[in-house]
Amino acid sequence: MAAGFRYSDKNVLHPISFVELDAMHTHVELLLTGLSREQGEKFAQEAERRIKDMERRFNRYDMKSPLAVVNSRAAVESVGVDDELFMALELCEVFRVATKGYFSVATDTAGLEHTPYILDGATHGVKFLTDGVQLDMGGFAKGFALDQVLKLSRESEAASALLNFGNSSVAAVGHHPYGEWWAVGVENTAQRGTLAYEAHLCDAAMSVSGRTPAGEYHIVDPHTGLKVAQDGMIVVEGRSALVAEVLSTALYAAPESKRESIMQQFEGYSATEIICHKAGGVEKRIIK
Repeated sequence: MAAGFRYSDKNVLHPISFVELDAMHTHVELLLTGLSREQGEKFAQEAERRIKDMERRFNRYDMKSPLAVVNSRAAVESVGVDDELFMALELCEVFRVATKGYFSVATDTAGLEHTPYILDGATHGVKFLTDGVQLDMGGFAKGFALDQVLKLSRESEAASALLNFGNSSVAAVGHHPYGEWWAVGVENTAQRGTLAYEAHLCDAAMSVSGRTPAGEYHIVDPHTGLKVAQDGMIVVEGRSALVAEVLSTALYAAPESKRESIMQQFEGYSATEIICHKAGGVEKRIIK
């Protein structure tokens, strides 16, 4: 049995399977309704296996991970990678272009107007174009993993599900058993314990980008190499957890003058800037 699995059939109409684990530097909570205990356990085992596998694959601090091998060798030679990592890097390049460069998995590239690495489709090779480049998939991996778990939950034949990766990346299958959606709150950063925003998710995902829960700035503007020092949050809602994650990160890093043109590349997604005032009150600005 997967760690952190619980099951309840007290409500015979809507039995609940619940999974929780710590992975990818966050706390993961997965709630599914309508499964038998056996189905719930099977889902829990596969979800945990898949999340842990992606954690190992995309962890640049684990020197045995495929990403760490690329970071250690790609400046001097082309490094062959497996299908999944190569596909992920191809997606990252698509997102870099679509976001005007405000989403990038390559570090230490301030001032470059092009990607600092070459992807060879024939050999699945990765080669850095300059010294000092490192790949950090942290802004990609969580959304990618959540989309994979979302797919697993649909395949499990769950009636509905709410999948939460650290409160900043959330996805829903269907709607709450007793409502038209899953209500997901975003905490007020100026008044802890109160809500700044509530998303209504039904077959949709949400991503929030901003300062860490400890109040630290951590999102970097790839164009300058500097951490973005703004106190607002960006909430993005749409079909894909990965796209929402990428877009919320890019919009947070981008200046206001660039946000509208970025949004135009992502049909079917909505974005809201939320500013929580210490004196009270919350400002919400739709990004069109």
